[in-house]
Amino acid sequence: MSDPKAAFAQALARLRERLPDLSDEALARRASAVVLPSGRRVAVNARRLGEWVGGQSVPRDFDGVLAVALATGGVPKLNDLRELWRAAHQDRRATPKSGRVVVGRPPSDAAALRDRAELADAIDAASRERDVRQVLLTGPGGVGKSQLATAAFHRARADVLVWVGARTRQSVLTGYARAWRALKSAAGTDDEAQADLFLAWLRSTDTSWLVVLDDVDDPAELAGLWPTGDAGRSLVTTQRRDASLLRPDSRVIGVGMFDPEEATAYLSARLAVDPRHDPDQLAVLADALGCFPLALSQAAAFLIDSGTDVPAYLDLLADRRHRVADLFPPTSPADEHHDTVAGSVRLAVERAESLAAGAVDLLGLVSVLAPDGIPEAVLLDGGRGLPALRALHRLNLVTHQDRRVEAHALVQRTARDLVGDLAPVAVTAADAIERAWSTADPDTAAALFRNAEVLRSVAGEHLWGGGMHPVLRRLGRHLAEIGRPAAARDVAADLLAHATDPRDVVALRTQVAKAIGDLGDPATALAHFAEIRATAERDLGPTDEDALWARFHQATYRLETGLIETALAELTSLVESCDLPAAHPLVVAAEDDRALCLGLSGDLVGARDASDALVTVLREELGPRHKQTLRVMLGLGRWIGETGDARLAVDTYQEAVDGLEAVAGRAHHDTFIARHNLAYWRAVAGDLPRAITEFDLAAADAERALGDGHPTTLTYRSNLVFWQGMAGDPGALDHLTALRAAVERVFGPDHPRALRIRQQRAHLLHRAGRRDEAVAELRAVLAEMSEVQGENHPRTREAADLLAGWETP
Repeated sequence: MSDPKAAFAQALARLRERLPDLSDEALARRASAVVLPSGRRVAVNARRLGEWVGGQSVPRDFDGVLAVALATGGVPKLNDLRELWRAAHQDRRATPKSGRVVVGRPPSDAAALRDRAELADAIDAASRERDVRQVLLTGPGGVGKSQLATAAFHRARADVLVWVGARTRQSVLTGYARAWRALKSAAGTDDEAQADLFLAWLRSTDTSWLVVLDDVDDPAELAGLWPTGDAGRSLVTTQRRDASLLRPDSRVIGVGMFDPEEATAYLSARLAVDPRHDPDQLAVLADALGCFPLALSQAAAFLIDSGTDVPAYLDLLADRRHRVADLFPPTSPADEHHDTVAGSVRLAVERAESLAAGAVDLLGLVSVLAPDGIPEAVLLDGGRGLPALRALHRLNLVTHQDRRVEAHALVQRTARDLVGDLAPVAVTAADAIERAWSTADPDTAAALFRNAEVLRSVAGEHLWGGGMHPVLRRLGRHLAEIGRPAAARDVAADLLAHATDPRDVVALRTQVAKAIGDLGDPATALAHFAEIRATAERDLGPTDEDALWARFHQATYRLETGLIETALAELTSLVESCDLPAAHPLVVAAEDDRALCLGLSGDLVGARDASDALVTVLREELGPRHKQTLRVMLGLGRWIGETGDARLAVDTYQEAVDGLEAVAGRAHHDTFIARHNLAYWRAVAGDLPRAITEFDLAAADAERALGDGHPTTLTYRSNLVFWQGMAGDPGALDHLTALRAAVERVFGPDHPRALRIRQQRAHLLHRAGRRDEAVAELRAVLAEMSEVQGENHPRTREAADLLAGWETP
């Protein structure tokens, strides 16, 4: 056998040709998963596989060869293949040159290198496409683009392989000149001339080639130096995503952070040399670092070098006083990456500022907002910041698409370190959120809430100069509007601990008291509002809007505690005495509750007419599809139904549901209420099958938006089960009994919602013919309702009337 190594390589190549559409990376993974006849598995590296097939090296043992053979379908004459391998392995002559030209030095493999199989497959697939001449790996600095390019370089089958560091124009010229000298054994020192000769050769040759341009810093500097030619491909790594890089013959592959499993696996493998670390804490550390590959690598090196353990390092990360440069010091470098987390971001920021003035200031604004989504309106201020924002996007410091901006939390933290004084940045961000919130749709409002919460977390101390910033008022109000009263109470109470301005104190105490009432304790809420009103009228004046709101809420909770006539008188007085427009939210809320008082006091026609008049005013002032108009229609629909026209009530609620879905969204709390009440009046109108379908839909929407344990979800689910029971479902009673436990766990056993479900259960018992149990249950519920809600509360009166009917002979 004249050349055992060549013969062995040819045999492997024939096996490899069975799966031409499978990349080396994918084939290596398949071979690594093969269980050998011995019962063991062996790890097959894609780079090594390429060297075996190309005749550049021979595996040290036959198990790797066997795994590849089995992964490609097996071989009928295994002993022949074994003999070829043995002869090649024992051949002491130097491996013959393959004819390939390899120029340049890619980075070494990172410690604990991750395969990132999906990205590797995407690179290989793009490289095989006939119309693709350039594969572009773009992403933030430190996410592993060069490692992916290195692996692809070693997998490549091309006859000429050139690796070029492309940070500057001169480094590219030098790399091209070196490649020309290697190709043609040329002499000389004129890099520019030899680079031109190399580029001309690429355009004209039939020899296959791959040129990697690693870490392109400024695409404009490479004008005239981009490799082109039908016989080859170029692979480019860069932080940039400029238009000049996005060519029709390019395939762009975004490289981002590790996923949580990859990040944890990296830390586990990298820190295996240091057994002090608890493996269960590594997922926490990966999450704290945002799965940022460069940060993970530097953090692991720092833990090993400094002897710091994971809990202590997590404490350092959580302490905002520590700069990013201190958490990832250059004394513990990340594999062969040329920069640190802080340095990488700083250089990208400088480049962005060179592209557009104001990029640094805009990144400062981004740095105090939500990493997972900032509405672009918050940053652009009427479009004036767009060039700066696009510069940050081009440098992969942020991602700007679909009118939203995202940024990695470590990039944001590094940017905050670059800002001298966070106070003006925080106030500017708060002003922008407040401005955008005033006209926001529900989805945008949710995003703005998230941004305001992040701003409060990272720079909230700067939002109290001269009093609480107005945007902080919106936090509790937003939570209350979407049906999260407990969260609204907690946020307002936390802010209240910092408030000193009398107006801020009144506004936040109002939010806390209202949340207490919404959570089922109207008596305590009423007591709070008596104090709040007195304080507001003393400190702000009786006609101040915040004092008027306190007065309104006091009247509302008189109604909630059964003092209906008193509440009616106070609301009437409030409407007559406040000098506000008819469509002002306070006037609308007071008029709406006046109608409710009329209805609950027995004047159903008066309630209907008052609601109808209010809807008419709002249609004229705000329009028929305004959220205020549609919300008031919910009261009108109720009183239309209570006066005996259930079908018109259904039509009214249907109009409100359609409108609220259009202007507020299907997941808005008002839409939930409208859909639920539509189902109720549909049931009263006699269409139980359709009503139950709508109850089910309302409950499903609430569960999807709020969760299965949310008070609104439980309320809608219990009402669904009740009406299923009223429609004759024999399992409804058991389902309602099970729901009672969940309701009492969330609300407490004395909450009106818990009492209501017991009333519903009594109703189903009575319908099932278990009269004595039903009467006993309802009698006990009525006693608790009278104590908790008062005897004059509408629900108490309803239960009393129901019990009286059952007890009447």
